[in-house]
Amino acid sequence: MKKLPKLYKNEINKNINNNKNYCYLKNEVAIDSIEEKLNSIFNGIGYSYNIPVTIKTHDKIYKTSLVSKTKNNLITLDNEVIKLEDIISLDIN
Repeated sequence: MKKLPKLYKNEINKNINNNKNYCYLKNEVAIDSIEEKLNSIFNGIGYSYNIPVTIKTHDKIYKTSLVSKTKNNLITLDNEVIKLEDIISLDIN
């Protein structure tokens, strides 16, 4: 076999501290109104039906995912229509 030439190896003369100093910032904003939570679900990354939510109304508590939003209603994955004016609280699980 033929003998190959040696590779060049650069000498490292400085101190390397990769990944020892880092900063992690999370931009979390408190969402107050139901309308802002709905906008974050429908305009966020991913599909809205993959985000589990708990919706509390005057009559019932729904644990489901949202499919669509109209001007006055929400449509869930279980084919239930919820009026926006009846919603007391909305929590993203």
